[in-house]
Amino acid sequence: MTRTAENRAVELPERLSRADLILACMPLLFVCGYALGAVAFDAWAAATAVAAIAGCLPMVDGLFWNPPQAG
Repeated sequence: MTRTAENRAVELPERLSRADLILACMPLLFVCGYALGAVAFDAWAAATAVAAIAGCLPMVDGLFWNPPQAG
């Protein structure tokens, strides 16, 4: 049985929400921060610390600077 646009199993949103972008950016920033930290400091502990700080930035933005609105 083929599915058409009228009877899809999952409805796709019209556009990405801010929360979707935050969730997508967190792991990407973590990986980029780890790579930058590994190149800059040549130590896994420092690289992990840089990655954790970079990965937390969108989380702080989503929770404190631009919190979710009810409704």
